[in-house]
Amino acid sequence: MSFSNFILTIDSIKNSIHVVYLYYTGEPLIHPDICKMINYVHQKNLYSIISTNATLLDQKIADELLFSGLDEIILCLDGITQESFSSFRKKADFFEVMRNIGYFCKQKQRLKLKKPFIKLQVILNKLNQNEIRGIKKLSDCLKVDCLHIKSLALCEHVYSKDEIKKLADIFFPDGKEYKDKIRYKQENHKLIINNPPSKCSLAESQFVVLVDCKISMCCYDLNGNYIYGNILAEKFDDIWFNSDVKKVRELANEKKHSLCKVCSNFI
Repeated sequence: MSFSNFILTIDSIKNSIHVVYLYYTGEPLIHPDICKMINYVHQKNLYSIISTNATLLDQKIADELLFSGLDEIILCLDGITQESFSSFRKKADFFEVMRNIGYFCKQKQRLKLKKPFIKLQVILNKLNQNEIRGIKKLSDCLKVDCLHIKSLALCEHVYSKDEIKKLADIFFPDGKEYKDKIRYKQENHKLIINNPPSKCSLAESQFVVLVDCKISMCCYDLNGNYIYGNILAEKFDDIWFNSDVKKVRELANEKKHSLCKVCSNFI
């Protein structure tokens, strides 16, 4: 999305939202204007969040982010050894990522900044399940604000059933210590999510603005199959309160869409 279209988008929705997640399925630091975007969100008194794998978080970008007005950053680190990290984060340089995360955290402390809130995120899997104690020690050493041990999700609208089975065998944790973080159980050769919610709140609480400024139903609509409208062509309130769009959200809340049947919140 161009910076000019980003400005138009924020200006169109600023009175209807409180939080802007400046990431989706890609790496936000790839965008050349990401710090300008964050700063614009900050100027509009909206809460900004980015999630990054930290491969591009060099000292220059880190310093720019620290002074951009960013409210929260999620630093994704899925292992504290070369083996566990590289098996999950293909082609990423483990030692470079560790240096980048270390610099960002220490620079925030050195400058005595209150923001951004730093969340260190680890996706629990079979390859790092024995490293969690070490990861907790690392988070203490880095003095991050929060450590989030996240459950691993495999979505049927992204992977085939054969791919899911193969990935499950490789990555699903089997340790008992973090049983509450294991998202699935296997029944009759099928993956069943543990304790799925009875209703979905995503469609009522959020929406996604795609790169072409189309508004999509939720963050699981990766292919943009549930489009409400285009923010450049219509007013946001006209889109959001349209009777057909409201019906789409109601059906999503009741898990009636085909996407909902394979969403990792429910499968």
